[in-house]
Amino acid sequence: MLTLRNIVDVEMLQDIQKRFSDATGFGVIIADQQGIPVTIPTNFTSFCNHIRSNEEGFKYCVLSDQKVGLIAAEQAKPIMHYCHSGLVDVAAPIILNGEYLGSVLCGQLLLENRDEKRIEQSREKLRSLPINQGLLELYLGEIEFTSRKRIKAVMEMLELVANYIIKTAVNFLAQEELNTMNQKLVEEMNARASLEKLLEEAQLKILQSQINPHFLFNTLNTISRLAYLENAEQTQKVTYSLAKIMRYSLRNIDQPVTLKEELDYVKNYINIQQSRFRSLIQYEEIVDVEAELVKLPIFSIQPIIENAIIHGFEPDNSTVTVKTHVFLDKGNIVIEVSDTGVGMTKEKLSSIFLPSSKKKYGHTTGIGIDNVKKRLQFHFGEEYGITTIESKPGIGTMVRIIIPVSGGVLS
Repeated sequence: MLTLRNIVDVEMLQDIQKRFSDATGFGVIIADQQGIPVTIPTNFTSFCNHIRSNEEGFKYCVLSDQKVGLIAAEQAKPIMHYCHSGLVDVAAPIILNGEYLGSVLCGQLLLENRDEKRIEQSREKLRSLPINQGLLELYLGEIEFTSRKRIKAVMEMLELVANYIIKTAVNFLAQEELNTMNQKLVEEMNARASLEKLLEEAQLKILQSQINPHFLFNTLNTISRLAYLENAEQTQKVTYSLAKIMRYSLRNIDQPVTLKEELDYVKNYINIQQSRFRSLIQYEEIVDVEAELVKLPIFSIQPIIENAIIHGFEPDNSTVTVKTHVFLDKGNIVIEVSDTGVGMTKEKLSSIFLPSSKKKYGHTTGIGIDNVKKRLQFHFGEEYGITTIESKPGIGTMVRIIIPVSGGVLS
């Protein structure tokens, strides 16, 4: 039987929960199908902690979490509800392969201009609990009032977190399947060559499906800061870009994408980085319209853009301009990604295509430049893919990809 506890590392869930709570300021907990906590509560109000410190009060909280989680699962989306004590909570379901495993819950608030009367109702509901009513009354007066607009923004963010947990579970199950395949490789020596090829493809699927949690929660922190400093329009822009990135990363690796789709993904990634670093990152794009419909493997350009930002900009946070230039040349499509960053020495340049086991993957997709090179060569031939990398310290770096026009329309 699948459960959150046996397919997702609880410490990882706790870290996700803490980062989300730090970004929003809300109380957060992750519960299973029965409403029983999987994680330790983060940033809970004194009011809720006081109720849950009592055995009977804790039972009511678990039943309330179970009920709202099931409702969210039935609707397959985050929902807002009032818990048994009358506070506003939001729940996002965690559903894997059609099976409801639990939910991410946050809130412990009241809606301004609506819930003032609920305070008295909460008092009446909780008077029967055998707990210190004086403390409960004090803690009730500390409950924060917030706007429906803020609740809606948090619901969108909570859905991203639930989706990330689902993706992590998918990766775990895929890894379990890979372990089984490895055992079969030992037993079936005669089929080693074909099975090793299948294994490489399965490993690549896992690699492409993951989004690094540091990237995700840096973005969530950015959303939180923007919500405080700016109006909701900018927050929605960043949230939308992140949602588009996550949806794109769920695409089937076996299906190629158009150059236009890949560049749209790049723009969403750039939007998020510009929200973090403002005018320090500039992006320019010149694309021959005749090349937009050519097809290529997913995640062929974004890892190079990210590499330009990580190694060309992030070391000292200086201003960097990243350019993507796509043009036709002698029956080929040339994609050049250049930056005005810090550049690389010859020694560092020579280490780019080291085996993946000897270096870290990209922050966002888990795909490094060496991986991009190998996949492009696999699809188009050894003479194609990343053909040139030029870099000079203090000047910047240019990466050139060449793919055939005829071979670019893949079946």
